[in-house]
Amino acid sequence: MIKVVICDDHKIVRQGIKQIIDGYPDIEILADDISSGEELLQRLRKTEPDIIILDVSLPGRSGLEVLKQVKIFYPDIKVLVLSMYPEDQFAIRMLKAGASGYLHKDSEPEVLIEAIRTIDRGGEYLSPQITKLLYREMNNKNQELPHKTLSDREYEVFLAIGEGKPNNLIAQQLKLSAKTISTYRSRILTKMNMDNNSDIIKYILLHNLSPVAQM
Repeated sequence: MIKVVICDDHKIVRQGIKQIIDGYPDIEILADDISSGEELLQRLRKTEPDIIILDVSLPGRSGLEVLKQVKIFYPDIKVLVLSMYPEDQFAIRMLKAGASGYLHKDSEPEVLIEAIRTIDRGGEYLSPQITKLLYREMNNKNQELPHKTLSDREYEVFLAIGEGKPNNLIAQQLKLSAKTISTYRSRILTKMNMDNNSDIIKYILLHNLSPVAQM
């Protein structure tokens, strides 16, 4: 029996995943009510799943930060990332941090089950898109794009700015102060040799990093 916990801040998503998994007798859901990274880490002290289905975008600690904590304290627990963000935004970062797979939330239900079973057997679930990204990453080490130099938190703020969100809203979503977001923004502009938010938005659209650009 494959034991799974689901961590997503949207109840409708958690319930949707639960409905899919409930149809398969070899997979058991230990928890489907976890909505934040802090709650997940607390629950892991009492619950020992084989696999965590983890969202990237969580209130407070991001999914990426939570993943790193999980791999430090619970290295044997496997993590399948399920996100609204296209693979080319977070997949590589998540895999480098220790995820065993990355799925877009538009994936077919059967793909989710296949990914869970593959990961449980000790494999990694890589979609054709992610395989292409990894190949490109290996072959373009000397031609790294500027956004690849951003830290994980800077990259989150970078994408949020690219979506046109004001600092106070970004701060609220990430549970940081507006001053901290402003500091991140300054670092991003410096690292990427940009002058303002418009430059960030243009860059994101040019490199097809925006969720809007993927629609």
